[in-house]
Amino acid sequence: MRFTAALLFSLFTHQVFSQQDVCQQRHCVAIVDAGSSGSRLHLYAYDLDNISNPIQIEELESKKITPGLASLEADQNAVDAYLNLLFPSTVSQSIPVYFYATAGMRLLPQPKQKLRYNAVWQWFNHQSQWQLMDARTITGSEEGVFGWLAVNYELGALSSKQQDLVGVMDMGGASVQITFPVEEDTELDNHDRVEVDVLGRHITLFVHSFLGLGQNVLSQQFLNSASCFANGYELPDGLSGKGDAVACQNDISNLINKVHAVNRVVQPAANKKTINSWYALGGVTFLAVDKMFSFEKNQITSQSLLDQSDSEICHKQWQDLTHQYPDHEYLHSYCLFASYYYALMVSGYGLAPNEPINYLASNQGGDWTLGVVLLQAKNIH
Repeated sequence: MRFTAALLFSLFTHQVFSQQDVCQQRHCVAIVDAGSSGSRLHLYAYDLDNISNPIQIEELESKKITPGLASLEADQNAVDAYLNLLFPSTVSQSIPVYFYATAGMRLLPQPKQKLRYNAVWQWFNHQSQWQLMDARTITGSEEGVFGWLAVNYELGALSSKQQDLVGVMDMGGASVQITFPVEEDTELDNHDRVEVDVLGRHITLFVHSFLGLGQNVLSQQFLNSASCFANGYELPDGLSGKGDAVACQNDISNLINKVHAVNRVVQPAANKKTINSWYALGGVTFLAVDKMFSFEKNQITSQSLLDQSDSEICHKQWQDLTHQYPDHEYLHSYCLFASYYYALMVSGYGLAPNEPINYLASNQGGDWTLGVVLLQAKNIH
């Protein structure tokens, strides 16, 4: 479905920027995460140390609009209306902008992407408050690196060699990324090896992105799988759900490993390096904080997620669930989602079922756009 300019206004929610005066005293940069379901504008402030490394990075504000850029009609009017809503018009000084799209745009052919980016550049060319530095679709590897940098920065691991670097799993709507440090002499496919210089450190990373294995895209392939939905839930083919999380995750594991070869890509590299701590970004964290689940603070395991989903959702009657959790937008998907995350992390990535999976507290942020600030700040000044 494509959205025209006339339809945009009823589809957006936003938050007005209120801390622009900070940018008169500190360096500021705006990063746009143009994702598959919407675009989010992040405004960051930071200082520079004596060798121009960004320090004291702080997210001032963020603002999200929907739908995703890839869902718009590729005409100037639609893009202009979209960007007029995304970017505040009250900015008092010029702020550099990096406009980066992810998997939603990766799914579009290059000619269709180009039409949208041409319109984006045209919008910026006709105003002076926002200075566009770059606008493009980043690769899955770039997205993985940015997310890994963001989490490790928030944990303080990048600035302290005494603190272990962590592995990061980013769960998006259309793609997933897994990133973790490896020894410099580790044999890897060149496509999966990334060398990063950040905050005075040189780090070798394993990075891989799987397009089509994001939560939203993968889910569409299992909408008629009875085992992935609560008992009595009506499936698109007219049959009813008969929830069984173990059976559902087995089916998803077959797709993940037999079609996308996730286990053969990730596990050989992961087995060469002990990762003492794993962190997750994206979709799985939304399940973790939902009131129908009960986990330790900021931590889950794949097994506990699967078990709780199986008992609390998959095997219950859909009619009873809708009474218990009225107006819950994603309730129907939770049996499927929990099964999917277990299949991805255990069968695909090779994590132990009871291995702790951490996620950042809400006040820590950790959005991958922070990683862009870490790598691009020197290019701005």
